[in-house]
Amino acid sequence: MSALSKSGHSIYWLRLEDRGRNLELRDLPDAVHPVLWRNGKGKVHWWQYPDLVRKFNRVLDEVKPDLVHAGPIQPVSIIPAMAGFHPLVSMSWGFDMLQDAERNNLWKWATGYVLKRTDHFFCDCHTVKKKAMAWGFPEDRITVFPWGVDLNTFSPSEKKKMGKELILLSTRSWEPRYGMDVALKGFAQAIQENPQLHLILLSGGSQAEWITSFIRAHQLEKNVELRGQIDNTTLAEVYHSAHIYLSASHIDGSSVALMEALACGTPALVSDIPSNLEWVTDGVEGWVFRDGDDTDLARKILHIAAHPDLRTAAAVNAREKAERNANWEKNFSILLDGYVQAMKEGQR
Repeated sequence: MSALSKSGHSIYWLRLEDRGRNLELRDLPDAVHPVLWRNGKGKVHWWQYPDLVRKFNRVLDEVKPDLVHAGPIQPVSIIPAMAGFHPLVSMSWGFDMLQDAERNNLWKWATGYVLKRTDHFFCDCHTVKKKAMAWGFPEDRITVFPWGVDLNTFSPSEKKKMGKELILLSTRSWEPRYGMDVALKGFAQAIQENPQLHLILLSGGSQAEWITSFIRAHQLEKNVELRGQIDNTTLAEVYHSAHIYLSASHIDGSSVALMEALACGTPALVSDIPSNLEWVTDGVEGWVFRDGDDTDLARKILHIAAHPDLRTAAAVNAREKAERNANWEKNFSILLDGYVQAMKEGQR
């Protein structure tokens, strides 16, 4: 949003749902115009969509946008698709195409409906691109836009210390798709052999009760630190305080948190899902373990702890990977180029 607000374009922002949990502590940039277009908070249900489309049409009449950029696919992009607006840029959030698209017949229908009415498709990894193509979306109308990070803000630090202690960091939301149960179970196994392991957990979510109960039941209070949601201005310091970034996600696109960690020179330990493998090669920018396998995760944690020298080379490789593929200043132009292409496609 900040970058778009400085692009010379007029930006209007609509929010579909407000479930009371704030995942972003920063305010909208002054140049971004929030549009209050619906009343109420909480989850939006399918039966509400005809009314939402009517309200969205009123917004279109008032704002008269040249382009609409919407996502995730099924719950959000379907609104401008039902309104018949063009050019429509539909942007996948990863899970919408990799998981939700096959959830049931309704979600399958919604996925196909949106894609048939989308002028240009944005995704953040090649894994999702392949999925969209499997749904019949033309490759030449797909832009892979891997987001990126500010490489000056997220940069290596000399604060990390070598030694027997190993500090792991997870920033993922406490939701089933992110494998927090696998992360904790693997850590609990590893700590039985190496009590000098520490785990920092940021964020929160629907599994909060299970996570806190698991920590108590396995007497991990001294080894697991819960920090909740933190301000973005201090996020780089948290990456610097850890030796390893941990993600046990089952479903993901190109994770911005993973990019931030790599940019900070913090090697990653991630599940071997295809989107993670676009960023981490085992033994290069970090390490991978079998998705859903907490025992394999424990083995990898112990291996990394026993060979601290491996982290030095991995840290260098991690930063180099971020410089090549996660440079926000470079990647932002991909977004703007995609908009230009979408405008041409929307006029066909």
